[in-house]
Amino acid sequence: MAKKLSIGFLGLLVFLAIFRDILANGRPLKCRIGGETYYPGLVVALRGDAWLRTHPVLGVIEQQTAYESWKEESRFDDSPLYAPIPFSPGEYSTRNISGLLAPGTVQPGLSARFKHVLGTDGVGRDIAATLISGARVALLTGSVAMLMALCIGLLLGTLAGYFGDEQLLIRRGLIWFGLAGIPVAWFFAFVQRKYVLDIAQTSAVWWESAGIFILVMGAGLLAGWLFSRWSFGAKTVKLPADLIIMRASELVNALPKLVIIISLSVLLQRQNDSIWLLIALIGALGWTGVARYVRAELLRIRELEYVQAARGLGMKEWRILFRHALPNAMRPVWVALAFGVGGAVTIEATLSFLGFGGESLKGISWGSLMALDNGGGNPVKSWWVMLPAGLMVCFTVLSFNTLGERMNQQ
Repeated sequence: MAKKLSIGFLGLLVFLAIFRDILANGRPLKCRIGGETYYPGLVVALRGDAWLRTHPVLGVIEQQTAYESWKEESRFDDSPLYAPIPFSPGEYSTRNISGLLAPGTVQPGLSARFKHVLGTDGVGRDIAATLISGARVALLTGSVAMLMALCIGLLLGTLAGYFGDEQLLIRRGLIWFGLAGIPVAWFFAFVQRKYVLDIAQTSAVWWESAGIFILVMGAGLLAGWLFSRWSFGAKTVKLPADLIIMRASELVNALPKLVIIISLSVLLQRQNDSIWLLIALIGALGWTGVARYVRAELLRIRELEYVQAARGLGMKEWRILFRHALPNAMRPVWVALAFGVGGAVTIEATLSFLGFGGESLKGISWGSLMALDNGGGNPVKSWWVMLPAGLMVCFTVLSFNTLGERMNQQ
């Protein structure tokens, strides 16, 4: 029963995330102006606000007090078709400066169809629209961050568990050029670009530096591969993969992830940042659980009879790994992913509550609703602001944890 409820709730979140712009939109989904039919709410969801502002007809409305101009029905030939919640995530009224409105209150100065079903927060943002948008933010954060963690953890856990400290042989040329490439890549990516990084307005410049680092490291490894074709560089060296990776995993686990993410976000965050920086930080620090699960399974699987039989038939180690060992080691990975997504949702809500992302996450994430300043200074009287968002975070994390426990029992 608990598993079915969890799947049902997560299915609801997926539905809200996918159809957010149809369920909550401050612009009409369909309207007629001058005898022509337009779909401003739907087109903006696909093409963005920039296209709307340059439109010869719709741009005139968009540039006049933003969302509120779309709610003046006298502008249209007939009654427009609005979303079930006729307010966009993050939208607030410039006319209703009082901010807080109780659940069921109609937006002042507008018709009865513009009702705030769950009320508004301290600056007038619709609670229901934010809850729907928060589902997209939570699932995007959890899924993409853990997908990144899965890629890192799967690679490192495989190297540690299957090859251990004795079986991973690396050519001397690759090791030398790889190690030498780290300081060179760091110089070109960060030291030489220090001034550019200091004056950057967005974290996109940091992504560019990361790309430069990877490219330089790739060039170094390519040079190492070419050098290893000579007899001197072709000599193989045993790499203690298990020792190195497990010590690195213990080091990452010893660090307080929330503190590290907050510190790095403050260091890297710029004025116009989005949620992608947060996703990258969560994913970069969330690989340890996946790596440990994969390592433990491969330590067991590599000694089983069918793996030993494959070796006896002369199959190459990489073929045995990808065709026989790794597919049978994936079951505990899904358990780790389920718990990891729940943890990522919690971290995102916590950082949004603390103000991470500035205006980019205000009114579109659950954590931003739970911030104390959204309650108008009295969260007890304005219970409708924080309570729904808190329940959504609670039920989401509980659902992922329940799925993880059920998969672990099977």
